[in-house]
Amino acid sequence: MSQIVKHIHSTDDILDAFQKVAPYLNKLVQDDITIGIYDTKQLLLNIPGETFALNVKAGDPLEPGDIITNAIKENKDQSSLVPKEIFGFPLIARAIPLQDEHGKVIGGIGIGTSMEKSNSLFIVAESLSAIVEETAASLEEIAGSVTQLADQVSEVMKLMTEVSTGAKEIGKVSTVVRGLSDQSNLLGLNAAIEAARAGDAGKGFNVVAKEIRKLATNSKENVTQIDELTKNISNSILNLTNAFSGINELTTNQAASIEQISATVQEISRNAHSLSTMAESSLIN
Repeated sequence: MSQIVKHIHSTDDILDAFQKVAPYLNKLVQDDITIGIYDTKQLLLNIPGETFALNVKAGDPLEPGDIITNAIKENKDQSSLVPKEIFGFPLIARAIPLQDEHGKVIGGIGIGTSMEKSNSLFIVAESLSAIVEETAASLEEIAGSVTQLADQVSEVMKLMTEVSTGAKEIGKVSTVVRGLSDQSNLLGLNAAIEAARAGDAGKGFNVVAKEIRKLATNSKENVTQIDELTKNISNSILNLTNAFSGINELTTNQAASIEQISATVQEISRNAHSLSTMAESSLIN
């Protein structure tokens, strides 16, 4: 811009040239901007933005502390971020001094750029980042629960294996008891035969023989019931083992899927954070 100014020799020509060019800048610049042309005392021309205006008019004096006032007074480029509380949306204000051919400041140009779109993008990016972080935390919690469930299922399967082993041991004991019952029954039968041979002298022994045979019969019946119960327990344990094996496989698959989803969410979180940083940067720079 300073190179353009060098080709314009009179103060009036410089300010007049910028006033003629200013209305076209809104069409050339993609951002929504407002433009103000000033001499050293007052506003000469204001071009409002497409969606906003600063409520100023030609003839308004320079305000102390204003960015354009500082640019003219200090003969130095100025820029600042105007917070949204002032106009309802954030605004980037930039100002440069204008000099004549002798380097004397004869005015300045101020441009205000609406950052409403960038601010909206920043808010969306921040919201997305927060949601993604909450989702990632929830996934991590779910993954921990699934892992804990898988560990508990594995522990239950170990216990069921122990119970199954115990049931088999009961079966072995039942087999031994059945053998003893058969032997006791045979012994009682032999005793009854001998008691019959002994006649009256063997009556008391016959009573004992009957009790032995009765005990053997009861023992055999109980062993049969125990065998049936043991078999039912073994079948139930087998069914439970198969079911828990399926649950264990399912939880393992779920844990792997959650881990993959978590990795994707983390990637989204990084992108959302980058988007938020870019939006924030566009507000500041």
